[in-house]
Amino acid sequence: MAFVAAVTHEYNSQYVPPADRVATFDNDGTLWCEKPGYVQLLFGIARLKQMAEADTGLLEKPAYKAAAENDMAYFGSLYPDDIPTLLQIGYDSHAGMTQDEFKQLAKEFLTTTNHPKFGIPFKQCIYQPMVELVHYLQANAFKVFIATGGGMSFVRTVSEEIYNIPRENVIGSNITFEVGREDRKLILLRKPGIVDPIDDGPGKPVNIELHIGRSPILAAGNSDGDIEMLEFAEASGKPFLNLMLHHDDAESEYAYDKGAEKALQLAQAHGWMVISMQKDFTIVFPY
Repeated sequence: MAFVAAVTHEYNSQYVPPADRVATFDNDGTLWCEKPGYVQLLFGIARLKQMAEADTGLLEKPAYKAAAENDMAYFGSLYPDDIPTLLQIGYDSHAGMTQDEFKQLAKEFLTTTNHPKFGIPFKQCIYQPMVELVHYLQANAFKVFIATGGGMSFVRTVSEEIYNIPRENVIGSNITFEVGREDRKLILLRKPGIVDPIDDGPGKPVNIELHIGRSPILAAGNSDGDIEMLEFAEASGKPFLNLMLHHDDAESEYAYDKGAEKALQLAQAHGWMVISMQKDFTIVFPY
């Protein structure tokens, strides 16, 4: 609140004009729960399982075999060392369908599939304090964006409903498309392959520049994949606030540091604010 007051009061030496009040939030593990697996990965695994049931020959491929056998350890072994392969598995599972079909399936999954631990739909597994922060920033003339390593199209299906973040303000990794026609009507078809760079690690500042054209003055993340985004805010030359969400509440959510070790060390060294879910959250989910 002190930071927001400083950058929004025009007589303060740290004043930042509304045009430059950009805030970027990671999504998985920062705005919504990323355990026991990335939500879009679980969505992709369900699709792989469905495809393997229709064509048993696909079981010769490791990802399809693991999906059919509910072998989450296989997918877990790819994180955090081989995130591109992990993303590719999830994205390619829906290649060949139209973009409209994908968006419908994604929204249905997020709305009707319950989280295995919390028993509520995945789209409700959002961190209430972080959503309140998003709304607080918006009320103070910040332009709030999501910069997710996950699928841009996937998150856009619910971003307006659950966060009040316009779909055009969602940046993320994305599949490639091609134009097709159906009954002489133009359609977008999803192709195998990911647009480079993926929106993780050093790809985040690149995609933020491509989509926004401004660096953030507030950035929030929870993992090593968010380091470069936080450094981008720090290097902006403007007043900035960096936030690291620490998952340390095994009872209310999960407790883990894997994939965030370096970011937590840098937070201490650079003075980034670390948010403890256990100590700083009164509630976790809005239910």
